[in-house]
Amino acid sequence: MKNTLIVRTLVLFFCFSFYSFCDDHHSHADHQHGEGSILAASEGAKGSLFDLPISWKMESGQTFLLNQIQGSPFVISMFYASCQSVCPRLVADMEELAKKIKEKTGKVPRMVLVSFDSEKDNPTVLNAYKKKMKLGENWSFLSGKEEDVRMLSVVLGINYKKISNGEFNHSAVYSLVSKEGWVVSRVEGVGSNTDSLINMYQKL
Repeated sequence: MKNTLIVRTLVLFFCFSFYSFCDDHHSHADHQHGEGSILAASEGAKGSLFDLPISWKMESGQTFLLNQIQGSPFVISMFYASCQSVCPRLVADMEELAKKIKEKTGKVPRMVLVSFDSEKDNPTVLNAYKKKMKLGENWSFLSGKEEDVRMLSVVLGINYKKISNGEFNHSAVYSLVSKEGWVVSRVEGVGSNTDSLINMYQKL
């Protein structure tokens, strides 16, 4: 099962890379829309996130693997700290989701945000962002190598593209991950209804 997920992810990774290459050469005008454009999401790869052989850096500077939180459900999404448009709304939606889950279940959910920006979003930057947003200890901010970020985005079905001004166009998606590492529900777009995700969380 572990090898199956990795193979599927690699296939999707190369397909996405080929698409991005073609898009870069034939749709240059699209790159001028600027930060804030939301890309459509894709279907993610099937398998457990815990099978991905990826090591991340937390906002604390500690090394982190997703399988370290095996046994507890969590919500995961992707963003970047310098984003001024989509990401703040996405984080606000996730904050509201966390409040609703706590109200419904009495449990504080684990929330995970992984940065698209491997160049700028180091642990110091992510820690400052977490403090600025006044997010609690149940929130984890992760950064990693560009190829690992791309691999995770493919698994989660999150599309992103760096544009000419150094910003990113990207999907706005957050996913509920089961105790075994499987994506069991997800929400696309900002300001979207989260009832089905919350109901699924209650069943885990």
